[in-house]
Amino acid sequence: MLDFETYYRAMASRDSRFDGTFYVAVTTTGIYCRPVCGSRTPKPENVRFFRIAAAAEAAGFRACRRCRPEVHPSSPEWNVRGDLVARALRLIARGAVDEIGVAGVAAQLAVSERHLHRQLVAEVGVGPLALALNRRNQVARLLIESSSLPLLDVAFAAGYSSIRQFNDGFRAAFGCSPRELRRTGKTRGSGQAAAPSGTGADGAQEAQAEPQAEPLVLRLRYRPPLAAAALLSWFRDMALPGVEDVGDCRLRRTLRLPRGGGRAELDLTGARPDRDAKHQQVTVRLWLSDLRDVTAAVRRCRDLLDLDSDPAAVTEALGQDPRLGPLVRATPGLRVPGCADGFELTVRLLTEQYLPPDQARQLCGWLVARYGEPLTAPDGVPAPLFPSPAMLAEADLAGALAETVSRTPADANAGWLAAGPGELHAGASAACAALRALAGAVADEKLSLERDADREEAVAALLGLPGAEPWTVQRIAMHVLGDPDAFDAGDPAVHAALRTLPGAVGSLPGPDLPRDLDGSAHRWRPWRSYAVMYLSSAGRLPARYRLG
Repeated sequence: MLDFETYYRAMASRDSRFDGTFYVAVTTTGIYCRPVCGSRTPKPENVRFFRIAAAAEAAGFRACRRCRPEVHPSSPEWNVRGDLVARALRLIARGAVDEIGVAGVAAQLAVSERHLHRQLVAEVGVGPLALALNRRNQVARLLIESSSLPLLDVAFAAGYSSIRQFNDGFRAAFGCSPRELRRTGKTRGSGQAAAPSGTGADGAQEAQAEPQAEPLVLRLRYRPPLAAAALLSWFRDMALPGVEDVGDCRLRRTLRLPRGGGRAELDLTGARPDRDAKHQQVTVRLWLSDLRDVTAAVRRCRDLLDLDSDPAAVTEALGQDPRLGPLVRATPGLRVPGCADGFELTVRLLTEQYLPPDQARQLCGWLVARYGEPLTAPDGVPAPLFPSPAMLAEADLAGALAETVSRTPADANAGWLAAGPGELHAGASAACAALRALAGAVADEKLSLERDADREEAVAALLGLPGAEPWTVQRIAMHVLGDPDAFDAGDPAVHAALRTLPGAVGSLPGPDLPRDLDGSAHRWRPWRSYAVMYLSSAGRLPARYRLG
């Protein structure tokens, strides 16, 4: 934690680089704010600083109604770090305390409840129960301001066990009762409200009277800029028919959630760079079978688009590199695409190790068509969920695929799957074996592909799978586990991109490339995943940034 003087200078100067990294509590007013709040700068003797909003609330301060500290994206520090505290914060933010209790969270992190509490208090100032209460308050505020749900339903959807807890916790956090907040919102007639950073959302619009039939409409804020076109291009190349649909400005997909299924539509129209930075946003529409899944759904939407990234920090680290600098300047705000289902994207990335991208997509589409779980979301649109690990672990993928190919006209499968009557192409056969091994490891809980997983353990488990290449594993760490510093010098896509760029690397012979690349990549830490994304997108840059 920084010293008091550094925090105070950052607050007094309204330094946006610190927005989200700490919070300012004023003892004379009982209010806590973001460091960029436009209110009058308080005297040093009246100020306390906290690393997270939950700690300020636990100390008896309520959120400022002017700067809305609960709406800002969380500190990127917790995404960069993969230690116990960072993993615990990610688990609690997605509602794990309400699902499995503090004991379950501690067990998932392989520590005792006492050790978990001690580590969280030492690092952020509060324990897991206070963090969970902060999340409940934020989810409740989101539902009050974004829907017409009865307050009783709001309370239980947010995770409260009684109405009394709901009213007391809400009043302590926001200085008013839930009923008063809803009445104020209706009086203003705006139909919009800021949503909590603890759930990953940062605003909401008034939903229809029947939220089970109509979507919750939320506004997700982020630190601009956001390279929306590059994000959508990546998802368009990776999209699986039925599961995902990518348009010019929208991404739609099904969601497998803790208590049921759902669908999400992410609209990036509001992320245009010509809009004022304060009003840039991603609009998300959610159709959920169970409203208690709103925390998990919004968290996954934020992970999909990497909305908690800090583009200023990435630009500062990579912008001065002689090879990456032109790429950073050409595409400011490039993000590392994430996932809504870690197993689904891991299957997709692992398949690309054995087959060209188009064929990998076709094989994954076949998996969805044959083994996908049918879902009719509350919006009435039938769509499949990607097959579960247990389903694929028990399936004879190679046999089923060979049978499918034998019954498919040659012009339909383009001959890429069939090496002969009833036989598979060698790449498809190897891919099926690798996918079944992956599914078995996940189904047996020997491998976790969640964002809160231990990254080192997950990478080690992935490397232990038969045939998994280190560069494929690092791609999985980047897109699935959310590691901002994932990198492997042997990644063929990185090599291909480097040879198209100006500079010495482009003219080096093959054997010398990894050694030089390792040296360059060391200077890119802790943002090597973003460096890989910039290099991978190099082929789509304007001609002035490419050789030839």
